[in-house]
Amino acid sequence: MPTPSRDPRPRAVAVLTAVVLLEALVLAGAALRLVWTLLFEEPLTVGGTVFLAAVSFGGGLWLLHVGRGLWRGFRWPRAAALVVQLFLLVVAFPLLRSEQWAAGLVPTVPAVVVLVLLFRPDVLAWTSRTVR
Repeated sequence: MPTPSRDPRPRAVAVLTAVVLLEALVLAGAALRLVWTLLFEEPLTVGGTVFLAAVSFGGGLWLLHVGRGLWRGFRWPRAAALVVQLFLLVVAFPLLRSEQWAAGLVPTVPAVVVLVLLFRPDVLAWTSRTVR
């Protein structure tokens, strides 16, 4: 297993990791809200709510793992982070098209920040390391 780099971590990696971890926290919060709905309110469908809560918790855990990998300088989390941001933009696009600006910008802003940071040269260098 490759060891983490000894080079100083670029500031852009710290910001990138923070945004990805914030996305993980938001997903976990959404899952907790779904569980709250199951326990104390009347969900539209119990099966669908359970499924969505499980997927949200799983997605939050996955993003936590992706953030950890980015922080440590591994290569594989770049693709995972990229796919998540593209999904966020797919969700945001119809909201923006229907002029729901607040709801559309909430997923758009972090997605754009992560996409820009993912392709910075210092981030690419940090996450493209080989075993040293």
